[in-house]
Amino acid sequence: MRYTRLSLLYPITILLVSGLLLLLRPDLVFFLLQSNVKYPSEMGNLLGMMFWGLGFLIVLVFKFQVEKIYTWTIAIRTFFSLSSIVLYLIYRNPFFIALLVIILIGILITILGLFLDQRIKKISNEN
Repeated sequence: MRYTRLSLLYPITILLVSGLLLLLRPDLVFFLLQSNVKYPSEMGNLLGMMFWGLGFLIVLVFKFQVEKIYTWTIAIRTFFSLSSIVLYLIYRNPFFIALLVIILIGILITILGLFLDQRIKKISNEN
């Protein structure tokens, strides 16, 4: 599961970098993600704290190679994607579309990693 494991570097980077930025400059993050709402700094800071916590959890999954969780990251991010779509439909805030794109990129990278790992496993079993 080498490639699937490596695919986790994307959400790790996104969560830790955006979490740090949300802790330090939440207004900048919301601006860059095209939010049409001015959120209180406290909300951005809270979100940053949660992103850091989730990011470090994924770091532990990566570090300890918890392979049973790899495919669950796709399911969880699918839930986040569907939630982003629903929130966009409710609030019409482009922020949720930007978030959706970031999440979908991660899902695609992990699916590609799973595909490559399965292909390698199949080839090695044939030899």
